[in-house]
Amino acid sequence: MQAFATLLDRLLLTPSRNGKIKLMSTYFQETSDPARGWALAAITRDLDIAAVKAGAIRKMAEARIDPMLFRLSYDYVGDMAETVSLIWPKPENNHSGANRPPALDEAVETLLDATRPEGARRVEAWMDMLDPNGRWALIKLVTGGLRIGVSARLAKLALADAGRVDVTEIEEIWHGLSPPYLSLFDWLTGTAGKPVPDMSAPFRPVMLAHPLI
Repeated sequence: MQAFATLLDRLLLTPSRNGKIKLMSTYFQETSDPARGWALAAITRDLDIAAVKAGAIRKMAEARIDPMLFRLSYDYVGDMAETVSLIWPKPENNHSGANRPPALDEAVETLLDATRPEGARRVEAWMDMLDPNGRWALIKLVTGGLRIGVSARLAKLALADAGRVDVTEIEEIWHGLSPPYLSLFDWLTGTAGKPVPDMSAPFRPVMLAHPLI
């Protein structure tokens, strides 16, 4: 989770398009499966964690913090994930030293299989273990809407850079793939051939019109 949190933080603070591509490319090369695939799904908005929504995060915060203080803080900051991550109090008598924050893939896979009450309990426990940056990344992960200035197209360009392939090759098969994209990364790392998704109409990038004669 910490590596994902660091990636999101650096993407948010990096204005350069090429800089963002390089950050993601490096992350995809240095991170193992399936964590990088879940990170990619979050960035491209292809990850939907139904067990925890923004309203649940708000209820958690208001149970830990004076509701008026939370509302005033939220109004001032303007972003719920940032507000909650910064204002979240450390638990008293915290004996969680033997516990560890979840890995990204552990968090995603646990929450995808969780009910809403289970998901809320898990997230609340993890929030106690994480630092403010980790809490912010966790909240963004479960609620979506990262708002880090990265489009799906930019993420695909980073994948192309990481795998040294043409981005059009990724575009052609993209809509036949699903998270955590294990076959995609096997191809990009050279351990398997290019995925051949079961789809009747592969995507072909739009080209400009040219005269036939």
